[in-house]
Amino acid sequence: MLPPATPALPPADPHAALLELRARAEQRRRLVTQATEQQTPQEMQRLVQELQVYQIELEMQYEELLLSQTEAQAARSQYVDLYDYAPVGYFTLTEAGLIEQLNFSGARLLGTVRQRLAGRRFALFVAPAQRLAFGQFLARVFGTDSTQSLELPLQQENGTPFFGQLEGLRVDTPTGPQCRLAVLDTSARQQATAALAASEARFRKLFTETHTAVVLMQGYQVVDCNAAALRLLGTADRRQLVGRPVWAHAPERQPDGRRTIDLVHEAMADALRNGSKRCEAQMQQLTGELVWVEAVLTPIELDGATPVVHILWRDITAARQARQELQQGKEFIESLLENTVDSIVAVDRDQRITAWNAQAAAYFRQSAAQVLGRPLFEVLPHLNDEGRELVRRALAGERINLFSREFQLGPGRYDAHIVPLYHSGESQPSGMLTVVRDVTERESLAEEATQLRLRQQQEVLAAILATQETERKRIAEALHNGLGQLLYAAKLSLAGRAGVAGAPDGALNLLQEAIRATRTISFELTPGVLEDFGLQTALQELVKRIAPAGLPIRLHLSGLTQRLSPPVEIGVYRTVQELLNNVMKHAHATEAVVHVAHENGRLEVSVEDNGCGFEPAVLVGQPLAGIGLAGVRNRVALLGGRLAIHSRLGRGTIVSFELDV
Repeated sequence: MLPPATPALPPADPHAALLELRARAEQRRRLVTQATEQQTPQEMQRLVQELQVYQIELEMQYEELLLSQTEAQAARSQYVDLYDYAPVGYFTLTEAGLIEQLNFSGARLLGTVRQRLAGRRFALFVAPAQRLAFGQFLARVFGTDSTQSLELPLQQENGTPFFGQLEGLRVDTPTGPQCRLAVLDTSARQQATAALAASEARFRKLFTETHTAVVLMQGYQVVDCNAAALRLLGTADRRQLVGRPVWAHAPERQPDGRRTIDLVHEAMADALRNGSKRCEAQMQQLTGELVWVEAVLTPIELDGATPVVHILWRDITAARQARQELQQGKEFIESLLENTVDSIVAVDRDQRITAWNAQAAAYFRQSAAQVLGRPLFEVLPHLNDEGRELVRRALAGERINLFSREFQLGPGRYDAHIVPLYHSGESQPSGMLTVVRDVTERESLAEEATQLRLRQQQEVLAAILATQETERKRIAEALHNGLGQLLYAAKLSLAGRAGVAGAPDGALNLLQEAIRATRTISFELTPGVLEDFGLQTALQELVKRIAPAGLPIRLHLSGLTQRLSPPVEIGVYRTVQELLNNVMKHAHATEAVVHVAHENGRLEVSVEDNGCGFEPAVLVGQPLAGIGLAGVRNRVALLGGRLAIHSRLGRGTIVSFELDV
């Protein structure tokens, strides 16, 4: 009798489970074929039960076998998916190097379909120059149990080259040893490696041959430098720089008092924090000469190591000196602008204020902080249309000078000079500069000087006229008291002998004429009526004496009841006298008009005739003495007036002048 069977789980291996299931089925068959004649009913019943149990176990094992088969099929499908669609090319090679199996990625790498590759030599897809190396690689794979690696150039079926990384491992199978080969396309990596090598070569060339000093620093120690850095420090020995602290060739303290080592630490910290740092420092050449250097620090992060700092050095000694000179010049100009007595205002092309000195702030009562950057006409809204036109002309490139203009915001006068400003290389103005100078005091001084000269001229004129009048008076008195008295006595003597036979009646007439001429000369030389009764009476007496000569004269006098100063009366009298003499000599006039008026401190004088006239332009090229106007012009100028002549041919002449009295 067999012991009751207990259900057992089928082995994990489906083949072993199938064998066990077959063994149980054979055991059941033996039980069924046993002779039942000799069995008791109890034994038969137990045998039937055992058969039923075996039947149930067989059915359960069959179900489990089906389940295991399904799982195995799924696992195989998953393996096929992983194998066929893997991103890496997988190949199975024989010892002869023939391809037995491959996945889709492998077929794509070799540029054809799997059916065309099965049974072909893998070496056909290796670059010809590298096939020996591949053969040695395959021998190493079959000669050892470890994985072998090799990177070499491959080619597709159409000859397209690419780089491949080979990973091979020997596997023993019932049919013999095989090579499991994984192939990875490394063309991109090779290209990147080549590009990196080219970049490194370019960087090395740039590093060594550039004219800019370059230093590599790690841990504050110089690890490399180029020739330009050595030249900057005045040496050709790399040992003077490499391996030494970066501050070894710098003074202990910078001109601002900071220690150089502190400056380097601060610059390094900023470079690590911000990615780059620019600073200026003073360095010392091996000759002892100090130079200014601009340094640009750029850290290069290394995995787990101290960063390498790329430092560019540029000698800025000359530039710094030029910058200092420029700054000094700027400060000088600013000081000049602030301390000048002129108001200076500058605007840009958009008419926004860019300069505004202290004098402008004082006059316009607005500080520079209030106006800089604002539009000009917003700050100075009182500028009229003329001011806007001047700004437009200046910004168009015109230089403008204004003289003796009146201030709009206060009393006084000013000169203004407006000039366009140009940037270097530009043909259009970038702005304009206005310089305003207060000339109130200058104008006042000039006016005072003019008045002083006028007074001096008037004093000279008065002295001349007084001298002339004194001399004429002396001559007149001599003629009157000397010659006149003698002639008068001769007349009386001859008159007493008038009844005597042969008395010279003709001599008496001549003597009478001599006496009259003498009196006339005496009056013309020094009209006593002018001295005794003033200008009005003297002019009236002058007109009476000229009337018998055949020239009617109309005399208009106004405001002359009050006596004027003797120089003015004498000057006006002599001028009118000379003008009337000119009319009688040259004008061929039939009538003359004399107008003399004194009003509000001004004396207006004019002499008009209806004679033949002349062209005033003709007088420009002719001496005036010949027509009697030179003395008139000089006399009027000495009195502080200006002679005006208006004449036309055939329409007479008007000569006039005005005096401040």
